[in-house]
Amino acid sequence: MDSFLISAVIIPLVGSGMVLGGLLSISILQLPTIRRNMRREAVEQIYARIMEARMRLENTETFTNMAKESSIFADRFAVVDTPQEYYIVMSFIDLIEFLYGLNKTNMIDAEVWSRWNSLSRTMMTIPKFKKVWDKTKDIHSTEFRNFIDSL
Repeated sequence: MDSFLISAVIIPLVGSGMVLGGLLSISILQLPTIRRNMRREAVEQIYARIMEARMRLENTETFTNMAKESSIFADRFAVVDTPQEYYIVMSFIDLIEFLYGLNKTNMIDAEVWSRWNSLSRTMMTIPKFKKVWDKTKDIHSTEFRNFIDSL
């Protein structure tokens, strides 16, 4: 009876406990990765919403008219054909800067960053993109300026 009890009840319980303990250990070890991924996704979603709201607001006649009253914006608009071109270029620059930051903190896949890095190089061959960059690069971090200027 004792050996039956051991083999039928206790061994499965111990085995289940070991499996459960192993799963808990793996889960606990993966918590930092899970947290980091959740944080990255949350930041990306927030940033996407901010960019969308910015584009919606900037691409209005009201904002554009107000911006034209600023000598800084007038100077920046002068390097493109329309204010909308300026807004689009600035959105690309901001997106590249965001992805650059994700790459610095290892929060973006290396292959994804490689494609964006390549796109950044290509974007700098567009004369209007380069002109807007030259007019606005002083508002970016030194490290990001150095990156874009090295392309």
